Amino acid sequence: MLVSSGALGAALAKSLGERSFVLMRGHGSTAVGASLEQAVYRAVYAEVNARLQLQAVTLGEVTYLNAKEAARASATNDTQLARVWDLWTRNVGKIE
Repeated sequence: MLVSSGALGAALAKSLGERSFVLMRGHGSTAVGASLEQAVYRAVYAEVNARLQLQAVTLGEVTYLNAKEAARASATNDTQLARVWDLWTRNVGKIE
């Protein structure tokens, strides 16, 4: 369940591989990124997109992005990290 040992951490890292997100049985998910901002963005939007995907499949066949389209979408998303991070941190306010 929780990653509470080096062996479990290694297993999680192996499951992630080159990917940026993994679902953990009985515990939720883990998102990683090249920066804290990117990891948080991926964590937030993985949940948003999962809800949208679930709704979409109930409407019929879904056409997913191919690898090239997904890479382009990811690169575009990365250009918005600073703007989104600034918005989120302003909404949170000061932590004392």
